[in-house]
Amino acid sequence: MTTPTQTQDSQTRILDAAEKVFADYGFKGASLRQIVEEAKANLATVYYHFGSKEGLMETVFKRRFGPIHEEHFQMLRRLEEEYKGGAIPVEKILEAMLTPPLRMATTPGKGETIMRLIGRVVTDPNPQVQELLRRQHRDVRTAYLDAFQRSVPRLPKADLLWRFEFCWGAFVFVLCNPSGIEKFTDGMCKPSDAGAFLGQMVAAFSAGLRAPAVSKPDRPAKRVTQRRDT
Repeated sequence: MTTPTQTQDSQTRILDAAEKVFADYGFKGASLRQIVEEAKANLATVYYHFGSKEGLMETVFKRRFGPIHEEHFQMLRRLEEEYKGGAIPVEKILEAMLTPPLRMATTPGKGETIMRLIGRVVTDPNPQVQELLRRQHRDVRTAYLDAFQRSVPRLPKADLLWRFEFCWGAFVFVLCNPSGIEKFTDGMCKPSDAGAFLGQMVAAFSAGLRAPAVSKPDRPAKRVTQRRDT
């Protein structure tokens, strides 16, 4: 008879294996057969616990990114309390946004696989992966964009969106290519130094968010007036 502990161990092995295989091959390139071989499990167990490859990928996402999203909200709530609902300095918002994934990516023993998984997920053109990523990240994205908008209210929405994507793009690029960054900079830039990495990102993108607008100013919302019958 299988005990709850054995069942949990089996699920953990499958998720660990799936994380590694998805990181190596992407969603389309990964096969359930590769995953079960890596996990030393069988296909029936995968189907029983996760239903399909899509269900397995969704569970991998939730396991890794769910705690990060919760930490994102907690850090933003603390900042909103500290600044009493007013504008939060962009440096503080950037620190809250980047710290949780950076901490996860530099976790001893798991960091390398997680960094490769993040890189695969963000750059994978598969519509299922992108939709899953959008659903997982939507609430956090909206909350942080709103916080930035309050902090740089004169920045047009299009400019804010561009700069927000630039920030995440640079962050993911460094996370997924740490050895390349160190090699290209002759060892002067070491992504393994999380403090330096975070400090440089915050300095660069806080300045970028405050830079002059490129797009035309947002049009103010039209006021709707109610016509009275005479």
